[in-house]
Amino acid sequence: MVANFAGKSFATTTTDLLFLPVSGGLVVLSIIIAIRFKARGNFGSAYLFFAGFAGCWFCAELVWMSTELYNQLNFLRPVNDYLYLSGYPFLLLFARYYVKSVEAVITQKMLSYAFLATVVFFIPTFYTAYLYNPDATLQQIIWAGIYPILDAILLFPTVLGMILFFKGNVGLLWSLMFIAILLNVVADSGFFYLNVNRSYYSGNPIDILYLWSYVLFSFGIYSHIKVFKKQKMKSFGNLDELK
Repeated sequence: MVANFAGKSFATTTTDLLFLPVSGGLVVLSIIIAIRFKARGNFGSAYLFFAGFAGCWFCAELVWMSTELYNQLNFLRPVNDYLYLSGYPFLLLFARYYVKSVEAVITQKMLSYAFLATVVFFIPTFYTAYLYNPDATLQQIIWAGIYPILDAILLFPTVLGMILFFKGNVGLLWSLMFIAILLNVVADSGFFYLNVNRSYYSGNPIDILYLWSYVLFSFGIYSHIKVFKKQKMKSFGNLDELK
C-alpha cells in the first residue's frame, strides 16, 4: 500500500520482490509438513496436495517476477498462467481431504449453505465475463472467467470451513487455511473486475490480499508443524484424530 505512493513502477518492483520470498517460504513449510505426515490419513493426503499447490504457485510467482522485471521475457507470460491454473486442482484436493478430517460434524444444512454461496458467487462472475465481450465465443468467455470459475469451485469447501469455525466445531488454527483461500478468492474477484476495466497493474493494492493469503497459509502450516510433533504423532494410530 505504501509503495503505491512512490509510483506504480516502484509499487510493481516492490510487490514482485515481496511475492517471491513469501511464496518460497510457503513451499519450504509445505514440504516440511508433507514429509512429516508421509501421506498418512486425511491430513497427510491434504498436505501432500498442498505442497503441489505451493510449488506450482511459487514457480508462477517466479515467472511473473521475471516477466515484470525483464521485458525480453514477456514470451513466458502464458507459462505463468498455466502454472497458476495447475495449482488449483492441488488446492481443491487439499481442501477436500482437509474437510474430510471433520466430516462427522458436517450437516446437510451446511452443505446447502455452501452450495448456495458457490452459485451466488458463480452466476454474476460468469455473467460479467460475458458482458466484457458479448460477441466472444463460449471458449473466450470461459477463458476470461476461468479464475473466478475455479474460485467458485473452491468456495464450496471454504464456506464449509468457515461455517464449522463460526459454529465452534473447529479452532482458529485449523480454519486459517480456509481464511487464506477466502482471501485469495476475494483477491481474484478484485483482479478480475480491475482487469476488465483495464485498471489493474502489478503492485495494485488488491495484491495485498494475495500476500496476506500466502502469510495465512504459512502461519496455518507452521502452527500445524508445531502442534503435530513427531512424538505426538506416533502415539496416535489415526492422525485424523488430531484437529
